[in-house]
Amino acid sequence: MAPRNTGPTVEEWIERDQIEKFLTICIDSMKSDATRATLKDPTSGRPVSKMMKMQKCVWDDLDISDESGGSAVSKIVDNFPDDIALLSLKDEFAKTVDATYLQCLQDRRPQVLETKKEMKRTTVLEFLDACSVMFDTTEVRERLTEKIKETGKMPDPVVSEVLDEVMELLGFEREHGQCSFQKFGASKEFQKDQEVAIAYQRWRGKTSNVCFELLNKHRREGGELNVDDDVQGKLLELQAKEELDGMAPEDQARLIEKNAKKVSVVSGLPVEGRLRYLAKLSEEEKLELAKTEILINTLQQLQQQ
Repeated sequence: MAPRNTGPTVEEWIERDQIEKFLTICIDSMKSDATRATLKDPTSGRPVSKMMKMQKCVWDDLDISDESGGSAVSKIVDNFPDDIALLSLKDEFAKTVDATYLQCLQDRRPQVLETKKEMKRTTVLEFLDACSVMFDTTEVRERLTEKIKETGKMPDPVVSEVLDEVMELLGFEREHGQCSFQKFGASKEFQKDQEVAIAYQRWRGKTSNVCFELLNKHRREGGELNVDDDVQGKLLELQAKEELDGMAPEDQARLIEKNAKKVSVVSGLPVEGRLRYLAKLSEEEKLELAKTEILINTLQQLQQQ
């Protein structure tokens, strides 16, 4: 028998039709009763791993390596920016993956909540993954948005509610689950476990990014904010990045030329001195300084690379 083609490398081009076929097959498969039944069985392992294996099988059938295929899907926006149909299919694929995952957890939900046993490593990983997915759902984002409109603050109460809901989804009573999770986080095992550490950072990043995104949206729509200096600084940085994306290269160059020396001076100040200096600036001046600092840091990173 002739050796099987291992598929194109990451650098090689994968045709649009192949990407479309992969997405269509995966969407249909994940929505099927057979897949739901397979994932419902807890002996099949963690749902994320099972779903990744299913996707790999589809790439194998297309004679494409899953590494190359995954790269092609992630670059659809770059390689097919005007292909509305393919972009929509990619969006449907992402939503279907999340919906299938959450449905699996709901199907596996224990009838009795755990109040004594500590969380195992696999449950900790599931908690971190599930929280990250939950903060991408429309329902949770709407709850966060309503709290922001109501208070103008970080929607911490809603964040806590979602974490408690995920704990119960995984079969742990809220207070006991959070206590067990904190114990695991304080253990040396956690510090040495790279997979858990990465999942933890991904969860923290997802939670804060979604909250800042919604706070920034509220600000853009004319809503008032009632946040501390640290949150204001992060929102200013987010606004600066958004405006830089729409700036022409020559305008960015002029911005650096105008403010490079000022950024250098401010960066060299101690924290208290920097805060005093920034307090004297108008909102427009702070934004301009933030944009310049981002541009300079980006250029320095490119030079290092």
